[in-house]
Amino acid sequence: MARAADPPRDEPRRAGPVRRAFRLAVLAVTLLFVVAALAISCALVVYTAYRHDLQNGVFALLLAVLSAQIAINWFLWKDEEE
Repeated sequence: MARAADPPRDEPRRAGPVRRAFRLAVLAVTLLFVVAALAISCALVVYTAYRHDLQNGVFALLLAVLSAQIAINWFLWKDEEE
């Protein structure tokens, strides 16, 4: 006679060391891109302000705002994963 299957458990699966290392690597790489985007956009804002280039200044400010939004979303994503 066959045994009844165990009901599925609602317990979260524990992350192993390989999974944890991979997650940290992904977080580090994405943080690197976020910091680079923030640095480049801030430098572009400063450069356009220094050159008094109003046509490109709007683009630089838009890029800085989008980069800041990416940084905020990265922190929210990091906290959601934990």
